[in-house]
Amino acid sequence: MSAPMLIRKTTMMLACAMLGACASTSKESFYTLNPSATTPAASAASAPGDNAASGIGIAVGPVRVPEIVDRSQLVVRRGATQVDLLEQHRWAQPLRSEIAQAIASGLRSHLPGARVALDRDAAAQNAQIRVAIDISRFDAVPGEAVVVQALWSIRSTTPQAPLAGQSAAREPVHGSGNEEIAPAFARAMAGVSRDIAAAIAAMPAPTAAAK
Repeated sequence: MSAPMLIRKTTMMLACAMLGACASTSKESFYTLNPSATTPAASAASAPGDNAASGIGIAVGPVRVPEIVDRSQLVVRRGATQVDLLEQHRWAQPLRSEIAQAIASGLRSHLPGARVALDRDAAAQNAQIRVAIDISRFDAVPGEAVVVQALWSIRSTTPQAPLAGQSAAREPVHGSGNEEIAPAFARAMAGVSRDIAAAIAAMPAPTAAAK
């Protein structure tokens, strides 16, 4: 092999190696379901119950999610039986924690004055209302929509039996980029929290800490 050809071959090999290194170190993007601090909160006038839950303690959790999405990567559907893990698009924390915090944030917005905490927090020990969420569907199709289906139960310190309910939300994914999936899920979870807030506001006011 002549020297010029050897030089060209070596140069091409180095270029390929550099491209491979760049591809292997692609920047990861991290997402949250929690609204930005700059997102306007719902006003007291539009809240379901209009301050009916003021002063009560609410604990959010536990949250259960399907195993297929219980991972750090965003999971998307490519067909009826195929899913992809988006290695470069990840949740900022475990999905169950993201959902719990999104629900808690929504309840604070819709139930002004309520003391909302996650069930694992010390502030939730004496909560009068406890909310458990079971996510049965958490699907995303890039460029189309996300679908969330949730079963939830509300246990109060009043004598009444736990209240069970369900929510279903479908939100469009604006644009074709994977970065639009998380905002769509955030909007869907906001709808779930609104349903739960309305149910809590309609319940008899609890008077003592949950056992």
